[in-house]
Amino acid sequence: MKTIVDIKKIFYAPQMTTGTLTGSAIDVILKSGTTKEIKNVHATTWTYEEAEPSVTDYLNQLNGKVYYRDSTPGAVSVNFSIGQYDYQTKADLQGGTATATAWTRPETPGLVYKTLIAVTKDDTYIVFPKAIITARGGMVESKLIALLLSAVAMDTGVDGLASEGWFDASEIIPEA
Repeated sequence: MKTIVDIKKIFYAPQMTTGTLTGSAIDVILKSGTTKEIKNVHATTWTYEEAEPSVTDYLNQLNGKVYYRDSTPGAVSVNFSIGQYDYQTKADLQGGTATATAWTRPETPGLVYKTLIAVTKDDTYIVFPKAIITARGGMVESKLIALLLSAVAMDTGVDGLASEGWFDASEIIPEA
């Protein structure tokens, strides 16, 4: 039995485009030079949400009872606010161009896809190999302009690569 509690670490990396979701694959991503750790999540803004599925019941008109049900799963997302960030993180997650001392908004907003890895306080790794990132600046507590972020798990489009995986820390092992 596990109790999945709160957040301890969050990482983002280029979107996975090949392979399968395994502990050793996650280890490779975490050790990659292109993976970045988010070092600040503001206050209690972290959430994991799975939307209610969309359900359609088909009724037998003769007896009024359900004879078939069609169900479409709801979207899965993590949401949080980053209270301290550099311009490159803002560009990575929101789009645009960054230097060490400046950020400019893109002329045409594009879609931002990343691999997102969230590690809970009890060392459960929640992984979205292809997350569509929606990020925007917004006020938090009437003072702080945080980077408000939502990451939704997407269909990867890769055979055998799941849209989400949960792993115990013991599964995140170096590839042999």
